[in-house]
Amino acid sequence: MTKSLICELTSNTVVNSENFILQFVWDGLIPKAGQFFMIRPVRSSVFLGRPISIFEFNSSHNIVKFLITKRGKGTEELSQLCIGEKVELIGPLGNAWENFLPEQGKVALVGGSAGIAPLAALMSEQTNILFHFYAGFKNGFAEKEEELIMLGAAKNARKLIITAEDGKNAFPGRVVDYIYEQEKYDALFACGPLLMLKAIKEKCKTINVPCFLSMEQRMACGVGSCLGCTIKTVNGNRRCCSDGPIFPAQEINFDE
Repeated sequence: MTKSLICELTSNTVVNSENFILQFVWDGLIPKAGQFFMIRPVRSSVFLGRPISIFEFNSSHNIVKFLITKRGKGTEELSQLCIGEKVELIGPLGNAWENFLPEQGKVALVGGSAGIAPLAALMSEQTNILFHFYAGFKNGFAEKEEELIMLGAAKNARKLIITAEDGKNAFPGRVVDYIYEQEKYDALFACGPLLMLKAIKEKCKTINVPCFLSMEQRMACGVGSCLGCTIKTVNGNRRCCSDGPIFPAQEINFDE
């Protein structure tokens, strides 16, 4: 059952100028990879929490981590939290990757920027699947240490490809261009910017690979009550929070 708990921040790790990792002790229902929490500081100046996917969950110590990209007032506020500050966590919310996993085989994971978070969580959670991990960024890493922090949870990947549009310390160009038909994937999971997800959907249609996308939408309640995160699908309007955030790619209508 979804819970709302007031938790103390135990760690705030700066990755680079745009990304950071928050860590809490979570004593509620065990979250699954692909699910998310609504996160709002108790001392917040914003009314609504921010939906953030799980980056890592350590069930032995009940530690949950979130990889977050600064995008506006809410996430900027989260980036400035100090150790010991109280934060409301509502979750876990949404569906999980495990609902769409093949029983066995080879799965491609494609993450754009902080979209790598729920995919890294999946690799830590499922160890009987052969994963190839593709991480795409707009700007490459300045320091090797940043890369290791961002992709530390990707250590279980059989293959790791890091791309950057500026080509800095990474393969140059778009991450979608490094996914090849000859790999013969049994499924592909992706999370990241909308344009990347649209390109991934078209790529998977071309190479005939079942594709599942975690959609990023602005949310208000996180539980399907307000209809504020509606997305267009072939089956009509769906709520990203409660019907998703993971959907089969063929159901999503990116052109409306």
